[in-house]
This record gives sequence, structure tokens and C-alpha cells, in this order.
Amino acid sequence: MREEKVNVAVIGGVAAGTSAAAAAVRKKNDLKVVLFEKDRFISYGGCGIPYYVEGITKSYKDLIIFIPEAFRKSKGVDVRTLHEVTSIDPANKTLSVKNLESLEESYVHFDKLIISTGARSFIPSIDGLEIDDRVFSIRTLGDAIRLKKFIKNSAPKDAVILGGGYIGLEMAEAIAANGISVVIVEMMNHVMPKADPPMSEFIEEELNKNHVKVMTSTQLKFVEGGEKSVRLSTTNGIIETDMLIVAVGITPEVELAKSCGIRLGVQNAVSVDSKMRTNFEGIYSCGDCATTQNRLTGEEVYVPLGTTANKMGRIAGKNAAGGFEEFKGVLGTTVTKIFDLEYARTGLTYEEASKHFKAGMALVHSRSKAHYYPGSAPVHVMLIYERGTGKILGAQMTGSNISKRIDVLSSAITTSMDLETLSSLDLSYAPPFAPVWDPILVAANVAKKEA
Repeated sequence: MREEKVNVAVIGGVAAGTSAAAAAVRKKNDLKVVLFEKDRFISYGGCGIPYYVEGITKSYKDLIIFIPEAFRKSKGVDVRTLHEVTSIDPANKTLSVKNLESLEESYVHFDKLIISTGARSFIPSIDGLEIDDRVFSIRTLGDAIRLKKFIKNSAPKDAVILGGGYIGLEMAEAIAANGISVVIVEMMNHVMPKADPPMSEFIEEELNKNHVKVMTSTQLKFVEGGEKSVRLSTTNGIIETDMLIVAVGITPEVELAKSCGIRLGVQNAVSVDSKMRTNFEGIYSCGDCATTQNRLTGEEVYVPLGTTANKMGRIAGKNAAGGFEEFKGVLGTTVTKIFDLEYARTGLTYEEASKHFKAGMALVHSRSKAHYYPGSAPVHVMLIYERGTGKILGAQMTGSNISKRIDVLSSAITTSMDLETLSSLDLSYAPPFAPVWDPILVAANVAKKEA
């Protein structure tokens, strides 16, 4: 059996793994850094998958950031696709690796190891629910290619999406854009379960306006697959559909780490400290398989986002190459689009904040631009704060042109800004961009009166 020695071994590519490998070489360019990826893709924009399915992005190739050869050449990393790491021996610092093409097995001795195995679609334990010809998960680029091919070749007329979170809502728009009738089945009592109910109501209104049927408080009991349709038995009746997309979330891919004794944390993700270190000396983890820390509560959290994965990967790579950098944690800042409505959040929801603070909340309704300017649209802002201190704890928005507004509020939370300071910010104004009183300032002024 072939053996070799490497300075830094990276398991997994995409966002965190490629960032980690490249950062390690940048930190110390004489290191032998090898990235093992069991898939044929190593670096692509996973967040662009709904837009490829929708047809805005014409080819899956447009989502690819680096092909392996280009990454090797530009980053100085030895990339090995279709190579699966089958086991880790932390005590002896070795990996067992299988070449999925030749089936050759080898041992790799490492000085430092970075685990970036990502996450996979969560498939609930429901009778009959299996990924097959008419049932799809939507996590990887391969998943997207398979789904797109089915839509083209089978011309389905209707689809059910199981799950009304970020993935499910983005896919609802993508599938509907293909002329397919869409039903969302969500077990919670509102879509976007991680949002506060008033925000979810705006989202449901947008879905209804675009002829997407929403079935909340509905559980899937069992599935019967067929050649021409899928039959779903739910707590609210039987649904027969041409296709089913399972979009109920993801779960960290940690079997390798768990099997060798690496400690797991919240939601069974790999538990790491601020330097991305695991409980084994010389072994780091980052990205969608690892935990991080909430900046407001200090709690260990699992927040699998592309932005977070890239930052964590960069720090893991630098530290594996001898650095000593820290990741400060996250606020969970996100933005998405559901048809013509945008939704964004940062920090804690009101429900989350109430568990840790004496929380208050202001909900205001404003406009994206001056009311008389073409394209002016409603903007709804929910601002969450600590009563007594006025400390800003979180914010959510729905409407139009809100992505940079949520970034302002993320910055405000990061710098421990209070309502008084927020209300006095000198924000830009011109009719094409904002009302004279920006929605952020309106929310801050309303909250000040109640704080």
C-alpha cells in the first residue's frame, strides 16, 4: 500500500476546504498541502443552485469557481478529486484514502489536518421517503444537475416542496419559474420557521400572490413512489404530485470525525474553539461541519452559511500553517429573495432574544425609496433591543432594497451600538435610494420611545 507524507491535509472542498488549503499555502508557501475531495467538483457557488434550476444561470458550469487544474496552478494546492478519506487516526496522524477511480488505497501521514466535510441534506425518517427518480434533495451541484435534467426531460406539471425554510422558499420560486405548479408542505405553523411570525406572514402573502399553495402545520406521514407520480400522505390529506423536493434542512457530515473520537457539539457538528481547533492537537475543522459562537450570547451555535464557511476556512488554513488567528463568531446575517419580496435578518429574533435578555421589539412600515419615486415599495422593519439599555439585539426586514440596510444593522450590533446612537446615524438620502427618513432610522426612533 502506498504511503506519503504531507504537511497539511484538507478533507473536503467547496467553500471552507478550498479557502483553508489556499490560506495555508499563502501563509507558508513551502508547505505540501493536499486537498482530498470525493466529488468531482471542488469549488462552486452552491448558493447559486436555485438560480441555475430557475434558468437565470444558463449552465451549471457558470457556478464553478475553480476546476481542479486551475486551483492547483493558481493556489499551489495538490488537489485530488474522486479521493475519499475513509478513516482518520489522530494518534498516529494518518489518513486512509481511497481513489474512487482506480480503487487504490493509500496511507497519508500529516502534520496538520483540516476537516471540512460540509453537510448533507437531512432526509427525515418517514416511511417510503427515499431519493429516487421523482424525489430529489437539493444540496450539491450534482443534485441540481439531476433535478434540472428531470424537469427538461419529464416536463412535470406540479411539484411538492417539503420544507418552508430558506432552501424550500428559494426552490419554490425556481420551480414555479419553470411553469410548474408548487405546493409547500411545512410542519411548523408558518414558513421561514427561524423568522418571527410577523415576518413570515409577509412571506406567505408573497407566496400566495404568486400562486404557491402553502400548507403549514402539516406533517408528512408516508410516501408512495410510482413511475409517473409520487403519492404523499399528510396530516391534512393526500397529495399526488409529479415530483417531490425534500428541503427540510441540512445535517453536518461528521461520520469521519465522530468515528475517530473528535468531539461533537451543538447539532452534532464538530466542536471547535475560536482558532478552529478540535479536541485533538493539530486537527482543525471548519465550514458546514463545524460549530461556531454567537457573538451576542456567547453560546456554541451551528450556522451553516457560505460566508461563515469561507471565513472559518481561511482562519483554519492560516492556523494550520503556524498562525494564531481567531474567528469572532457570527450574528447569522442572511438575505434571500422569494419572488419579488426580500427577507433579511441579523442577530437574534424576538423569540431568541427573549430567552437571554429583557427584550423589546419595534415593528415599523416604511418605503424603500421616496414615495413618489418610481419603484418605491414597502419595507417592514422589526428591530429587537434590550429594554433599559437600548442595546440592539437583532433585526429582520422584508420588502425591497433591504440587503445593505440589514448590513448596517449587523454593523450596529457588532459595534455594540444602542438605539440612541443608531437613531443619530448620518445615513445617505436621495429619492431614488431612500425616503428622507430611512426605515432604519424610523425603527430606531420608534424603539427609543418604548425602550
